Amino acid sequence: MRKFLLALLLSVSVLGVSAQKYTISGRVQIGKSSKGVPMAVVTVVDANLWAITDDNGHFSIRNVQAGKHPVNVSCLGYVALDSELNVTGDRDDLVFRLCCADLKLSEVVVTARENRNSMSTSCVIDKAALDHLQMVNVSDVSSLLPGGKTVNPNLMKDNVFSIRDGGVSQGNASFGTAVEVDGVRLSTNASFGDLSGASTRNIASSNVESIEVITGIPSVEYGDLTSGVVKVKTRKGKTPYTATFTTNPKTKQFSLSKGFDLGRDLGSLNVALEHTRAIDNPVSPYTTYQRNGIALNYARVFRRGSTPLNFSVGLTGNLGGMNTKDDPDAQTGEWKKAHDNALRFNTSLDWLLNKSWITNVAVTASVNYADMLSKYHLPVHTASEQPAVNATTEGYFVANQLPVNYVNTQFIDSKELDYGISLKANWSRRFDRLLNRVKAGVTWSANGNVGQGEYYENPQLQPNGFRPRPYTDIPYMHNLAVYLEDNLTLQLGQTSLGVMAGVRGEKTLIKNMQYNKAQSLSPRFNVKYTLINRERKYFLNQLNVRGGWGITEKLPSFNILYPDPLYRDIQVFGASYADNRSVYVYHTTPYSIAYNDNLRWMRNRNIEVGVDLTLGGTRISVAGYFNKTKYPYRLNTTYSPFEYRISQVPSGYKMPANPDIVVDNRTGQILVGDKDDPSAGYTPMDTKVMDKTFVKNIYQDNSSPVDRKGLEVTVDFPQIPSIRTQFRFDAAYTNVKYVNEGFSYIYKENQSHSSIPGRSFEYVGIYADNGGSTTATYNGRQTKRLDANLTAITHIPSIRMVISLRLEASLVSRSRNISSYHGKQLAYQVEQEGESYTALRPLYYMDLEGNVYNYDDAAANDPVLKGLIINGNSFQLKQDGYDPYFSANLSITKEIGNVASVSFYANNFTNARKYLASYASGVKVILTPDFYYGLTLRLKF
Repeated sequence: MRKFLLALLLSVSVLGVSAQKYTISGRVQIGKSSKGVPMAVVTVVDANLWAITDDNGHFSIRNVQAGKHPVNVSCLGYVALDSELNVTGDRDDLVFRLCCADLKLSEVVVTARENRNSMSTSCVIDKAALDHLQMVNVSDVSSLLPGGKTVNPNLMKDNVFSIRDGGVSQGNASFGTAVEVDGVRLSTNASFGDLSGASTRNIASSNVESIEVITGIPSVEYGDLTSGVVKVKTRKGKTPYTATFTTNPKTKQFSLSKGFDLGRDLGSLNVALEHTRAIDNPVSPYTTYQRNGIALNYARVFRRGSTPLNFSVGLTGNLGGMNTKDDPDAQTGEWKKAHDNALRFNTSLDWLLNKSWITNVAVTASVNYADMLSKYHLPVHTASEQPAVNATTEGYFVANQLPVNYVNTQFIDSKELDYGISLKANWSRRFDRLLNRVKAGVTWSANGNVGQGEYYENPQLQPNGFRPRPYTDIPYMHNLAVYLEDNLTLQLGQTSLGVMAGVRGEKTLIKNMQYNKAQSLSPRFNVKYTLINRERKYFLNQLNVRGGWGITEKLPSFNILYPDPLYRDIQVFGASYADNRSVYVYHTTPYSIAYNDNLRWMRNRNIEVGVDLTLGGTRISVAGYFNKTKYPYRLNTTYSPFEYRISQVPSGYKMPANPDIVVDNRTGQILVGDKDDPSAGYTPMDTKVMDKTFVKNIYQDNSSPVDRKGLEVTVDFPQIPSIRTQFRFDAAYTNVKYVNEGFSYIYKENQSHSSIPGRSFEYVGIYADNGGSTTATYNGRQTKRLDANLTAITHIPSIRMVISLRLEASLVSRSRNISSYHGKQLAYQVEQEGESYTALRPLYYMDLEGNVYNYDDAAANDPVLKGLIINGNSFQLKQDGYDPYFSANLSITKEIGNVASVSFYANNFTNARKYLASYASGVKVILTPDFYYGLTLRLKF
């Protein structure tokens, strides 16, 4: 410790002394040839300095401080080169040689590659791994993460990322996972649907160059997340014409792309087209999903020299969606369509100023538009006219009458429109043994929905219960964020200490906003101590210990901020008259939305510790994490009593053949006249009863915390030269626990009053939060999982082939429901008349006067109140889980010269489909994927 403090003081004492600065220049060439590589990026990593090579492969970087620097050289279509450069003076003779990314190389990575240069846990899946995987949906790469499991490609449903969720969605796990495509955030903040992450199936998979997954504590540059970041990068740079043909039993895909070098330092233009068609059932291929993707990316460097300006602009999009219109097995005339159209625009300016007070400044802007219009065309046939209530205010109304035969088309129009802009500045300097990199920035983003919501082609045929609600009436949600981060690296003899500390401040702005906790600070801290970093000849040549602590925050979605208004429509009068026609009067009560001023934005506290080491050529990475998600979003309900009138036809009164119904909207008094004989006047209908019942109130709420902890292990063994085979082992253990200690209000709307005929049931049960279920006797759950994979990778450069065999194992799968409130066990087992079941008492109950009482033993023995006790299956509180299960996957990639490559995969090729019995219920299921296969052909010309 004293050594560390002394070194730190010595470093700080020389902060005012600038090291010598030099210019380094040279050329990037292809392999052993003298041909230059244009558009290659040469980066002095620790100094945030960079240059992009010209048409002949030349580059020059000024003001590089003396000392050793890590240098990275990368270019589309080549294997990135990492090296160390000792700068002692001006250099103009540097030559970096890049190798073409093909299977002739001695080493090819077809798995997720851990990013050991990062302070926190992250991995990168490069193009070779994506091609070998034959990715159809970008979320398929989740199987390459530690303990990941293969899922057969399926574009018929939304696919989302959910990082470190342990197989449990509680705590809005997928909603808190951030996904970016070329810097464009895919957000569901403006969605009125269920809380879920952004769908990835409309991303053209054939144009993806790499995917980075940050599972640890991210930089403060990233906000609006709680569960990690997925960064998707598409191709940018010169490439040959590339055509791809992919087929599997349910999906066909074709793509064509080309990266044009515009010459004379005019930059590059990438164009990519893709058509993908998936079917739900090969036997009846009428329910389909189509993806028609396009991507345009332009990049150019201006002001080559001392202060280069890197400009890029990109546009990606998709036209497609679901379609069941052509299904001949559907009822005549019935069809469904759902758009999945997307348009994503991004642009960036990265200016390398290379001054003493600032290194570079970057400006980025993005727009994301998602058109998810759905259409449902349905013929309706009924035996008699049906009532339709569409009132939007409280009161009594005569219901409309729908014809017995009609056709209408429902539209649900959701068009999410998000945009944002950010400004970021970097400053990097070395002071003797201390490297200091500072990052500061400001971002602004907006989320809105410009769709019309639900509506119908024929407004006169709106169904019962429909009320219009244009999404355009909802104001935009704006979020302003500023952040500051310092990244320090201190050399301590043969070791080094890295510290990254930052804070992010955010403020959410919404027109007429009622929430008073819409601002926050999110500090984050990572540290990495490199104990050993030496040549490979040593048995232990690398050892890093790292850890971190951080807070991340997720904005709410419109589904939470502006829940869909609901209404309770109660029939209060009904009568028949001539020609078998009927008239109905309903009382409508809007469910009030009680805005919760104390709603908190969802936050996640992440603690992570890890060790990375290399033993005898074996690379080992271990990471443990302890996450607590606080204030998960949910919609909650309460009930309040209200009274209304029920009317009936007076005794002996006969309804006229052409009645004229007059209703007092406020009192419910009903008068019936005769349109054919107006002089007869109006007859008041009798009051049958003044009923009392309850109306539901909806409000935004935060549920109880969710604890997630786990351990991830990755072991990459060195290749066995004699058989050209390398083994990789990865595993993940997760433990997820939550206990909801809020309340669930449950009212039995269809149950009658215990003693007064014609009246509604008189009590509402108030339970420990079981999600509002009338059968669940638990309010929490603990889940434990242990998943492991062993992959054998055989790479034969001489024939340009790589083969991987992967054994997937689910070793532990355990879960147990929890019924507890403030540490007190709630549910209990009941044995009665030879039957066994679990039971859950309410904590409280409410009567029709709005009074709330404790539910005690006396209430449990009351003939009426004991009906509030929830009964559930006898196995609800038993230990559940399954025995271990296994499956094996085979993947092969073969290059044919420089013009073609073929990939084949077979998932669960042994067809291991064992039935496993649930420990709790005994119900048997199959948990391994179906046997599935696919083939991809790639042509370059």
